[in-house]
Amino acid sequence: MKIKKFVAPTLKEATEIMKSELGEDAIILGTRRVKQPGILGFLKPEMIEIVGAVEDEKIFKQGNGDEGISMDTVDLLKRMTRDIETKRKNLNEGANVGAFERYDYSEIKSEIEEVKQALNKITEHLKYKSSIQYPSVLKKAFVNLIEKEVEEDLANKIIRTVLTNLSGDALKNEKIVEEEIIKIISGLMRFSKPVKPVRRKTFVLAFVGPTGVGKTTTVAKLAAIYRLFESAKVALISADTYRIAAIEQLQTFANIANIPMDVAYTPEDMARLVRKHQDKDIILIDTVGRNQRQNEHIFELAKFIKSADPDEVHLVLSATSSYKNMIDVYNKFKVLVPNRLLFSKVDEAVCLGYILNIAYRTKLPLSYITTGQNVPDDIAVAEPRVIANLIYKEVLL
Repeated sequence: MKIKKFVAPTLKEATEIMKSELGEDAIILGTRRVKQPGILGFLKPEMIEIVGAVEDEKIFKQGNGDEGISMDTVDLLKRMTRDIETKRKNLNEGANVGAFERYDYSEIKSEIEEVKQALNKITEHLKYKSSIQYPSVLKKAFVNLIEKEVEEDLANKIIRTVLTNLSGDALKNEKIVEEEIIKIISGLMRFSKPVKPVRRKTFVLAFVGPTGVGKTTTVAKLAAIYRLFESAKVALISADTYRIAAIEQLQTFANIANIPMDVAYTPEDMARLVRKHQDKDIILIDTVGRNQRQNEHIFELAKFIKSADPDEVHLVLSATSSYKNMIDVYNKFKVLVPNRLLFSKVDEAVCLGYILNIAYRTKLPLSYITTGQNVPDDIAVAEPRVIANLIYKEVLL
């Protein structure tokens, strides 16, 4: 980063000088009024001084190889600090009082504050050090990805792909860049299509995940969709024998929708009930929520899943959970051999970059997202452009 001071009668003139010398990408780090130099400077109108900055291709490399602040930045801040300390020293020692009588501690304090503000702005500007190499529009896009909680390596991969795919004026057009990013994000994830009922086969779908992610409600939503909109013959099996309320909730729904429901208390029950409903098009299995840190409970649940021999095992993750927790859940639930990812509570999440992170890392296809408690409305098929827009723009199209 190259930093330089510019002085002119007005802010507009000072800014124009800065732009002409540093370029259109230059930014203002700070401004202040200064007296004109000379013995009679105090009689002349005050000038406007601005501190301008622009990215420098020659970035000062620190000993550890990380990108740091440019040498110009370091030199300027040293000079500013040195000047202030000189003024402070002269005041303290009472030397040459006449020359410094127009300086008082309040002015020195103000100048120190300016240095602090300049440093804060530089720190913020270099917050994501790997973005230094990008043009302004791509830098803005990179920061947006990071703020959405997309991993930095993955954000860099996206922006570098934009650089490969676009050129010239297209890289300066925010709309074109945004559209390209949406396409790239879509291509970084896999997606699965919903099961289409066919009379010749019974599809078995199981839903697993930690406690409180909304598996039972999700199962009810999908059962209603298959029953009402696909005219499919549906059966429900609950393996959540630890929560009586979950069984009662699913049973109430099953009675209203006129869908048969059974409860599997053992793995042997599960195998028997799946065989019982072989005349159905779709069998949906609700399972007990498990704490991923209790391995014995996960292995117990694995026996139920193995007995069911499902076509699809949807790992249900709450979009409100932390990425670290999601990865921990995925690692512990791998013993259940999930082959789909389903994100619940998308409407409650602050940001959704986690979806891209875990989908990219696990390579599991996304199946559905849920956006509320209403049955069967608040569920949607995970489609590439829809999910990409959610992640990057936080809008559900």
